[in-house]
Amino acid sequence: RQLASSLELSAGQAVPNRPNFVLLSQLGRTSGSEVWLAEHQKTREQRVYKFGLDVDRLRALKREVTLLRVLQDSLEDTSHLVEVLDWNFELSPYFLECKYGGPTLAAWAATHLSGLDTAARLALFLQITDAVAAAHSVGVLHKDLKPANVLVIGDAEHPHVRLTDFGSGHLFEPDRLGQLGITRMGMTVEASGGTGSTSGTPLYIAPEQFE
Repeated sequence: RQLASSLELSAGQAVPNRPNFVLLSQLGRTSGSEVWLAEHQKTREQRVYKFGLDVDRLRALKREVTLLRVLQDSLEDTSHLVEVLDWNFELSPYFLECKYGGPTLAAWAATHLSGLDTAARLALFLQITDAVAAAHSVGVLHKDLKPANVLVIGDAEHPHVRLTDFGSGHLFEPDRLGQLGITRMGMTVEASGGTGSTSGTPLYIAPEQFE
């Protein structure tokens, strides 16, 4: 099944404003947002582009960059985060340019989960919880944890987890931005004193947030 593209993007087309990269396949789509896998025409290096069309999606992209910069500047080990390489917030379609972090947990599990015993499955899950705990330790709440936002690269013997999509995230300590010299892009101050968004995926949202 081919996903429709509201941005009029298609496989084989050059990435807008990145002529050396060619779109391979659409990885996901929501209203006003699309995620594409692309490849460099010469080096075959793969990257992921997360496009946003409207102002709300631009704000989410900016929030994601801000939170990832907080994580990357605050944590010693960032191997469980998707690395953002560049972004375009000036011209539509706006986008984030990221390193390829592997297939989603659901896609990876369809091929490899049967090869994991109980101990290995628990170890895989603990990678996810450790990554979430590391983000919490520096005041970053993901708020949209679901299989589509957990990437796994490697085979059944050596899986490596990465978290992606902090576009709905929350920052408990806004002052940390100033301490790290990070611009408050896409971050709004809430009445509780934190910064972030109230969005999320209903099926996976925390019960207290759903209420």
